[in-house]
Amino acid sequence: MSALEKYCFAQKSISFDYDETLTQAKEIARNWIRKGADVYIISARHDKAGMLKTAADLGIPASRVYATGSNKSKIEIVQKLKIDKHYDNNPDVVKQLGVHGELWINK
Repeated sequence: MSALEKYCFAQKSISFDYDETLTQAKEIARNWIRKGADVYIISARHDKAGMLKTAADLGIPASRVYATGSNKSKIEIVQKLKIDKHYDNNPDVVKQLGVHGELWINK
């Protein structure tokens, strides 16, 4: 990867829903991290404790793990953080995020 490619990816912020998304898309998250993107976990869970081990295993700092408590709050956090792409298995969340949402279908 060229220095220019690394610079372009380093400017990206990517987030993943946790349940049924990141739990199945770990390799995609690793690829984004290798490219230099800032990767977040943003979930509608009420507590982030259960997500921290996976985050640590992937090299995602705990400060980039969010438990929002609802899909509405999840969308607000994605927008507030100016996430470039958010992977989620919930089509309603993806629809509300427009071009920033990416539907994750169990593969």
